[in-house]
Amino acid sequence: MLRRNGNLLGAIVFWGTTTFTTTATFAQEVVVAPILNHADGSNTEVASDKPMIRVAAVPQDKNDPFKPAPPVEEPKAKEAPAAEHKEESGETAEGAKPVEDAPSEKSEQEAPTVETKSDPSKTMDIPADSLEPEASEEKPEEAPSEPAKEETQQPAPLMQDDAARPIKDGEADKKPAQADDAEAEPEPMVEKPLPPEVRALQPRIARVLNYYYRSQPSDAVKNDVWETMHGFLPWGVDAQIRTPQYRQPVNTIGWICWNKPCRGHRLFEIKDGKLEAKQGPRVQGHHGQFLAMLAQSYVPASYEIQVDGQSFTVADLIEFEKETCEPKSELTFKLISLSYYLPADATWTSRDGQEWSLERLLKEEITQKVVGAACGGTHRLTGIAFAVASRKKAGLPMDGVWAKAEEYLNAYHQHSFQIQNRDGSFSTNWFEGRGMDRDIDRRLQTSGHILEFLIFSLPQEELTSPEIIRAVNYITTIMERNPKHEWSIGPKGHALHALVLYDQMVFGTKPGSRTEEILQTSHD
Repeated sequence: MLRRNGNLLGAIVFWGTTTFTTTATFAQEVVVAPILNHADGSNTEVASDKPMIRVAAVPQDKNDPFKPAPPVEEPKAKEAPAAEHKEESGETAEGAKPVEDAPSEKSEQEAPTVETKSDPSKTMDIPADSLEPEASEEKPEEAPSEPAKEETQQPAPLMQDDAARPIKDGEADKKPAQADDAEAEPEPMVEKPLPPEVRALQPRIARVLNYYYRSQPSDAVKNDVWETMHGFLPWGVDAQIRTPQYRQPVNTIGWICWNKPCRGHRLFEIKDGKLEAKQGPRVQGHHGQFLAMLAQSYVPASYEIQVDGQSFTVADLIEFEKETCEPKSELTFKLISLSYYLPADATWTSRDGQEWSLERLLKEEITQKVVGAACGGTHRLTGIAFAVASRKKAGLPMDGVWAKAEEYLNAYHQHSFQIQNRDGSFSTNWFEGRGMDRDIDRRLQTSGHILEFLIFSLPQEELTSPEIIRAVNYITTIMERNPKHEWSIGPKGHALHALVLYDQMVFGTKPGSRTEEILQTSHD
C-alpha cells in the first residue's frame, strides 16, 4: 500500500510539474491546438470557444524534430460532447486481478511468426486491419504539391475531430437536412439504456486499457517498424515510443512519419523525387499497411512526413498507394486506407496506366479467398467492411458488387457466431470451422482479430448482443488476469484495438483522448 501511494504521489508530482512548470524538460514537442479536421478530412471552422486538446506531435524544429519543449497550458473551454467469458479453464471476470497492481510488461521485440495450424494463413498477425474511421466519405486527399508547411514550420496537428469514430452502417441513413427542409426539426433521438451486463464491462475495459496503455511504449532499439506499428494500433495518436536519444517517450506516429529508425529500419524512401513506403520484413508486411493504420488513427492527409530533409505529407503516401495498385495482388490494406481517405466515387490511374476505383478494389478483394488470407482473412473482411461503410455513408447505390459485398459480410457474421465457443472466444481455427485450442496466445490472436472485424462491421445495435458481450468479456478477462504475460505484439495490438473500438462505439469514449484523460486523473 505504501509503495502504491508513493507511486501515485510520484505521478501527481510528475504531471503537476509537466503541466504548471515552464522550465521542465520533455522528450517530445507538445502541440496545443484546436481540432482542425473531421475524420473524413473535411475542414472544420475553428472557433475561439472550441476545446483545446494536447496532442504529442512532431515539433517545429526541423534540425531536432523531437527536441524537448515545455507544454503550453490550455485555456479553459466548454467541454465537447463525446463521440459516440469466462475461460473454460476457470478464468472468470469476478476472479480477475486488478491490472493496476501488476508491474509494467516488457516491450519485447517479436517478429511475425509462422503458425502451425491447418489454417493456411500462417502469418501471426502481420496486418493492421480495421475500419476504424467513421469517415469513409472522405474528402479527396490534399495534393502532394501542398505540403503541410506553415509559416512557423510547424506540421499539421496529429489529431482528429471530436466526432471521429468508426463508421457504422446505420449512420449512412442519416442524411443532412436540405435547405428547403430547414424548418422541419428532426425528432430527438432517445438513447436506449445499456443492458446491465454491458454497463458492468465499462469499468473493467477502462481498467485494462489504462494498464496496458501505461505499459505500452514501444522501444525504437528493440522493435522494428512492423512491431512499432502494431504497438500504436490501439492507441493511435496517443501512442508513445522509447528512443535512445530522449529521456522521455516520444509520439510513435510522429517518430515513424519523420522516418526515424525502429531497430535500425526506416519505413520511407525517396525515388525520382517521390515518397515511397517500403514493404517487406521489419518494415510493413503488406502494401498500404501503414497508411491503413494512420486511417484507423484518424490522422489527416495534411500531416507531415519528413524523409532525408524533404517535406511530404500523408497525401503523398496516399498517392503512392493509389499509383501502385496492381490486379490480382493483395489489396486489402489499400482498400482499408483508400476507403477512408478518398471519396467513395473516386477514380485514379495507376503507374501502369490502368484505371482504378474503390469499386474495382472491392471486386479484386471479394474474388480472393478469405480462408488462408492474412490473419485468417479478418483483414480482408475488414477492408470489405470499410468499403461498404464508405459507400453507404456517401449515399451511393448499393447494387451489383456492393450488394454482394453486404451479403458476404452478413454471411461471415453468422458464421462467426455459429462457431463461437461457449466461453465467448471465437474459433482458434479462424473461419475454417470450430476450434478451441488451449493455448492462450492462440486464443487471443484469433478472438481478438475476429472481434475487431465484427465491431467494425456489425450494425451499432448488435454491439450489445449476447454474442458480442460474451466475446468482449472473454478478451477483457484474459488480459485482465494475465497482465504479466508476454503477449506477442501483433495479437495483443489487435485485441486491445478491439476493446478500444468497443469503448468508443458503445461507451462513447473520444478517440485520441487517453493521454489527456490520464493527465486529468493524475491532477485529480
